[in-house]
Amino acid sequence: MKITGVTPFLLRGDEKYGTEGAEATDQGDHLLLVRVDTDEGISGWSDVETLGPVAVRVLSGRGMGALGFRTIAEELVGKDPLRPDLVWDELYVATAYYGRRGVAMHCMSAVDNCLWSIRAQAEGVDLAAALGGRRRDRLPAYASTLFRPHPERNAEAVRRYVELGFRAVKFGWGGFGMDPGLDRENLAAIRDALPAGHQLMVDPGWYVDDGGRPRTRTADQIRTMLSILSDFQPYWVEDFVHPEDFGQYRSFKAEFPGLRFAAGEQQATIWDFRRLLTESDIDVLQPDLSRCGGLTVALALRAETDREIVTHSWLTDLLHAYSLHFLATLPSVTWVEFNVAQSELSRGACSSRLALEPDGTVAVPTGIGLGVEVDEDFVRSKLNS
Repeated sequence: MKITGVTPFLLRGDEKYGTEGAEATDQGDHLLLVRVDTDEGISGWSDVETLGPVAVRVLSGRGMGALGFRTIAEELVGKDPLRPDLVWDELYVATAYYGRRGVAMHCMSAVDNCLWSIRAQAEGVDLAAALGGRRRDRLPAYASTLFRPHPERNAEAVRRYVELGFRAVKFGWGGFGMDPGLDRENLAAIRDALPAGHQLMVDPGWYVDDGGRPRTRTADQIRTMLSILSDFQPYWVEDFVHPEDFGQYRSFKAEFPGLRFAAGEQQATIWDFRRLLTESDIDVLQPDLSRCGGLTVALALRAETDREIVTHSWLTDLLHAYSLHFLATLPSVTWVEFNVAQSELSRGACSSRLALEPDGTVAVPTGIGLGVEVDEDFVRSKLNS
């Protein structure tokens, strides 16, 4: 079997990221999907969380003659899709001078996911089987959303997610961690609305928009934020320090030993995750399969640690499905992230949506391959012109 094509699909929507409506909205202005085709009629699809207009060129544009400056398609076409690990190494070298992280790695991640889907289809098994075999058929899901600006709106959101059946809710970003008084009010409202036995996760984000000025928080601001969070005992606090300064997690862990820290969505390659494991005191690892290098990197991480892994998956049901299949292969699993803030683009990308069961779990898709189909009519209707 040979790869015959790499096709990006850049979709355009008219929704804005944020919390203007009753529900939060993820990136609703652009969505990038990619399809990898083979000469035996088997194709794989993945979403790509990155700067879409740039990634289109990285995936299918024209590179330069020297090794290290090639585009994904230039290197990929003609290769064997059934060895994603070998292809990963070759793509890393082929894009090394402008890649190694960032947009090029995000494109590599998506293509790697596609290749694993193709391999599962070629073997006639579901993706979890191709990844080593599923250990479970469903996973507890937490609702992943953005902080609303006012306490009552946050409480309303909690009540809605609990009514839907979620056992846990994660609130993120939305300016959290800049106004201590408002932070405490929002957390109190959320806790009051969250029934006993349900978990709260908090993702403050590692940077903020401070009156139009993008910056990171000061150490004192982080310390104040963590002190407030300590009073509410979240299941974890996520990704709140500069992604290149892993040691800060260890320093803050020494000050706040009662808090559990989670991180990893900003990291890419197994080398980054090894640093995260050794230089910080992270409790939960959060590889994002659309950013970290794809399933090949996630599998390497699985082989090197027994620490809790909860993939970051705040995009379409394609990413949800890839995450579910991977998590289903782990010896133990606590949660799967479920994006309840999907835009029209994110919701519409797949022809049938993954659903929360009454017991608060999401089933791992069945059937051959990924088990989730792309709605190609919707994709064509939303193509960026």
